[in-house]
Amino acid sequence: MTGELPGTSGSLDTSVLIEDLLGRCTFGSGASTIAVACSGGPDSTALAVLAASTGRPVVLHHVDHGIRPDSGGDIAVVEGLAKRLGADVMAHRVEVGSASNLEETARRARRAVLPAGVATGHTMDDQAETVLINLLRGTGISGLGAMEPGPRHPILGLRRSETHAVCEQLDLEPVHDESNADTEILRNDVRARLLPLLGEMSHRDPVPLLARLARHARSESELLDDLAALVIADPQEVSDLRAAPTPLALRSLRAWLTETRSTEVSAHPPTTAELDRTMAVVEGRARSTELAGGLRLLRTKGRLRVEQPATGTLRRVEPKAIDRVAPAWAEKDLGDILISGDAIRDRVAELGAEITADYAENPPLLVCVLKGAMHFISDLSRAIELPVEIDFMAVSSYGSATKTSGVVRIVKDLDADLTDRHVLVVEDIVDSGLTLNYLRKYLGARKPASIEVCALLIKEGEQRVEQVLRYTGFTIPPTFVVGYGLDVAERFRNLQDVYTYVGDETP
Repeated sequence: MTGELPGTSGSLDTSVLIEDLLGRCTFGSGASTIAVACSGGPDSTALAVLAASTGRPVVLHHVDHGIRPDSGGDIAVVEGLAKRLGADVMAHRVEVGSASNLEETARRARRAVLPAGVATGHTMDDQAETVLINLLRGTGISGLGAMEPGPRHPILGLRRSETHAVCEQLDLEPVHDESNADTEILRNDVRARLLPLLGEMSHRDPVPLLARLARHARSESELLDDLAALVIADPQEVSDLRAAPTPLALRSLRAWLTETRSTEVSAHPPTTAELDRTMAVVEGRARSTELAGGLRLLRTKGRLRVEQPATGTLRRVEPKAIDRVAPAWAEKDLGDILISGDAIRDRVAELGAEITADYAENPPLLVCVLKGAMHFISDLSRAIELPVEIDFMAVSSYGSATKTSGVVRIVKDLDADLTDRHVLVVEDIVDSGLTLNYLRKYLGARKPASIEVCALLIKEGEQRVEQVLRYTGFTIPPTFVVGYGLDVAERFRNLQDVYTYVGDETP
């Protein structure tokens, strides 16, 4: 480390300040180029100055999110800084739109364009804020560790006041981002209200205390990770997880899920709530659970696995003419065959095999939603090679019309007790999803071990509520269909194929 700022003679005070701050930075050794994420604000500007003072080549990476109307001018400030430091500049432009969680969306957009291992200007004050934010979000010991000091966060040992001092002593005019004063953003609110309140209550500066907590929590967290790796060789093996102390089982699961998710949806580790739900699957209190990003955790034959939502494997079908004559009594009301009886039988056999494998340890109670699913559950139950039980309930949101009314009525309730039982709801078709959403909540109040759904048909683009459907048959265009249990005014259920309906609304 040289402590000398390229292109600047500087005063003795400036040299002493830079030398002191460099001694508390963690840029690492070597002569490789330092990539710096530089917004042009005080913290990233000071980071760029300190990086250049190491004597190593520096590239400033600037990301314009397009959130502020005047953000396009920030690159000129960064380019001026780079010229003074003898550094290179790379400009990136991303679009974040008007997302509800703008801070997280912007962070993900930055991560997508910035190089791996880029240094960021997070200070000790940011570390303290992160600890508090993670606490408010219900973190465990790993979250208390917050950001790890090192080349990616080289100025975590510095205070925000010190980065501002660097800018002042070198007569640098950083970018002022007025969004940092927006207390609708949680981090800004913690900075503006919570940290000062903690200082007032404790009569001391809480930032070093929180940074020290992060350091100790990170050290203990790493120790637990090492112990978990020694005790649990395979985190997908349920028997190994059950035999281990719960804290170590949780650590093992956390590491495995983080690795799994990093290649699927997010590099973020699972939340405490997700880990609690995962342990319920491990201990047999639940058969499966939902994870962030639409992923699904399941237990099959004593092993855990993570799957994408089943809606990603739907078979989309279009109406087509098939050389089969419809019954004379129905011909005038029917269009083309959408799904043939042969295709339905093949798909039902596949679904039965999937359900057999998934529920091998705990055969489910099949709940048939009358009357549309009666043909489907009859064939499906025979395709499941397990001692399943069947119960029936009837709900209504259509009446005799071809459009859902949105009002759900329980016409017939279940006879079975659902407490601690694995329930598989068998539906004929999901369109708006309102009926199914109501049904999930209604059955969930009876404390089953799990509730899953097997739906034969999904109407494309019709869903008004988001659904996670474990087993699905086909996705179809948003048209009204009849046959294989589906009706209009109680007619057409006995057709072996599924047809588009072209008759009057109420025959």
